[in-house]
Amino acid sequence: MSEKSSAHRRFERHLRDHLLVEFCQLIADDDEAPETLEADALLSDAVSARATDLHLDPFPDHYRVRLRIDGIIVDAVEVSYDQGRRLVNQFKAMASLDPIPSVRCNEGSFVYTLDEIDLDLRVTSIPCVSGDKLAIRVLTPPASVQNIQELGIPSEGIGWIQRWMDATGGMFLVSGPTGSGKTTTLYALLHELKLSDSHVVTLEDPVEYEVPGINQVQVDSSHELDFTRGTQAMLRLDPDYVLIGEIRDVPSAQAAISVATSGRSMMATLHSRDAVGTVTSLRNLGLDDYEIAANLGIVASQRLVRRLCKECRTKGQPDEITKQWLLDAGREVPEATWLPTGCPSCNNLGYKGRMGIFDVWQLTEEDYARILKHEDEHSLRQALNDRGQQMMLDDGMAKVESGETTFRELLRTGVMFSGLRSATE
Repeated sequence: MSEKSSAHRRFERHLRDHLLVEFCQLIADDDEAPETLEADALLSDAVSARATDLHLDPFPDHYRVRLRIDGIIVDAVEVSYDQGRRLVNQFKAMASLDPIPSVRCNEGSFVYTLDEIDLDLRVTSIPCVSGDKLAIRVLTPPASVQNIQELGIPSEGIGWIQRWMDATGGMFLVSGPTGSGKTTTLYALLHELKLSDSHVVTLEDPVEYEVPGINQVQVDSSHELDFTRGTQAMLRLDPDYVLIGEIRDVPSAQAAISVATSGRSMMATLHSRDAVGTVTSLRNLGLDDYEIAANLGIVASQRLVRRLCKECRTKGQPDEITKQWLLDAGREVPEATWLPTGCPSCNNLGYKGRMGIFDVWQLTEEDYARILKHEDEHSLRQALNDRGQQMMLDDGMAKVESGETTFRELLRTGVMFSGLRSATE
């Protein structure tokens, strides 16, 4: 843990000294100009540092600016309380939110253009004891991923997904926790479909990225365009594929089932621990076992891990924590493994960018029978283990062995814990 903390401290110093130069110069001048210069400078510097989220955290006498880079939160800089309040108000104004402190959570969004690229920023404000806390999600167009082969899905899983795309009907779900890259995977699938002779319609809340050639519909409850009415209208448009951005509540779950039972192919994202966990999630959203068994075709579950920097990665022995977890999960402990070091190329972090690790489950007649018997996910997962199904931990370990990531990254994302439970159930 000391090495990790040291790497973070080095990166935080590098962040302040080399990546947040424009913003730090502005706050040093303490210019109270009415324009949004400070917010613009912070956004520009943060995007240059590859941040996906910005956080403005209030303290009694100051604000702390924190960035999430490659899935890790780092402290960027501290500003005075007045400067922090000014930043909060600037971002609120840009997102069309009332700058007056509120007792409720408020959400807004705006488009920020940087280097001729339109970035969609989602702003959430919530009152804390010391002042308003602001979280800003930076959504960049996933132009680098145009097909599913680039995602890192195992070859067997790609074959299952492509066969599903060639068929008609059923549900394809992409599952995982928040921030695990589900939307990127789903939009990569849309990029594949727009090249085929198919009619694709989406119903999203919100529409995260625009895909040319795809008919995308934004849910708007204020104008009576909710999931129920939107789904009814979409089915009259004669689509081949329907995408419902996220199954998050009972109405969206019912909308997904109504699409799948109509004979169309339905795609969506869903929060769950792994592929098998989607059955529990769908049950919790009110779907019956017969609805799940009749419509669920394939599930791709994923997590994001940091990618080792190829310029400075090195071979070494796994530490004691890693050894113990591998033994508990019934896995072989290697004599040597790839480890992060740190160099100028990766800002001394040892990692550069992120990648996905996957668990793809194509349901069989045996799986459908188990669901109809209302077997829990532990039994379903054990059945997959017994028939040699590759799990997410297997994919992660393969990518550790090839030097793409580390065992510590698998531990951090919870994949090792999931593997341990699977091995002992």
